[in-house]
Amino acid sequence: MASEPLRRLPWHGVGTWSYCLRVVASLRAPSRTAVLTAVARSLCRQEPPPLIFDDGLAVGLAGQDGAALSERLLNEIPRPLVLAFTRWACIRSRFTEDLVQQAVARGVEQYVILGAGLDSFAYRRGDLLDRLQVFEVDHPASQRWKLSRLGELGVKIPDSLVFTPVDFEHQTLREGLEDAGFSFRRSAVVSWIGVTMYLTLDAIQATLATIAQCRPGTQIALTYNQPPNSLDHLSREVVNIISSIATEMGEPFVSLFLPDEIEQLLRNHGFGDIAQFGPQEARVAYFNGRAGIEIPGAQRLVTGSVRQPTQ
Repeated sequence: MASEPLRRLPWHGVGTWSYCLRVVASLRAPSRTAVLTAVARSLCRQEPPPLIFDDGLAVGLAGQDGAALSERLLNEIPRPLVLAFTRWACIRSRFTEDLVQQAVARGVEQYVILGAGLDSFAYRRGDLLDRLQVFEVDHPASQRWKLSRLGELGVKIPDSLVFTPVDFEHQTLREGLEDAGFSFRRSAVVSWIGVTMYLTLDAIQATLATIAQCRPGTQIALTYNQPPNSLDHLSREVVNIISSIATEMGEPFVSLFLPDEIEQLLRNHGFGDIAQFGPQEARVAYFNGRAGIEIPGAQRLVTGSVRQPTQ
């Protein structure tokens, strides 16, 4: 059972934020937080070198609306909090792409990005696409908007990328994946990053149940958000801001989990080899263990693998 959903939290910049919200509201894409995520990835480039993740397409994909949003983030939120938020966005993308690279080295040939938004993996990682088919899953309207942006930027669509529009009012995730050519009989990596907090528990469980039908050994990497009463001061400050922005964008946080709750949920749906990844693990993996690097822990990563069915 998920913890109590996060209540709407105040953010003192709402008055000056209204202009930016009106700008982002003009987007044709239904998910405005996808632009927020792209902005976060672009702001990661303000970190001192060496960068642990460099998304050179994020600025272009977010466009003018993203530029306005970026300016407001930097002007209205204390810079340490902005960098802490964007640092985690950088970490979770690096972690997921590392996982995919390791899987490709083992011979995995399918990569599914659920709620792909403005993810740019398929346009940056040409080193992997000769061995990997990528399925970007998102709402049809979101994908039409993204294709338009890619065209305006002159970005070539790789042959190994399959846009996988899924309108859950008319089809299931499994139907959408199979229609796109995804094989449930072959191993895959499934990325589900920055999504679960916007979904009901029923929707989360339905998605996990579908992924659990994949070939044993298929890996899933997902993020989940924790309830505020379990967080340290930095994490609470960051989540107060980001959740308020998401709420104003019409996409409030709905489902929150403690680490043992998300692990149990994965086990209940047939996943094993479950591992957690948060600020402490990120400092070791990407920052040489430097304790002074501020990384919020409101959101964490968890991975699991589809288990062999019991006889």
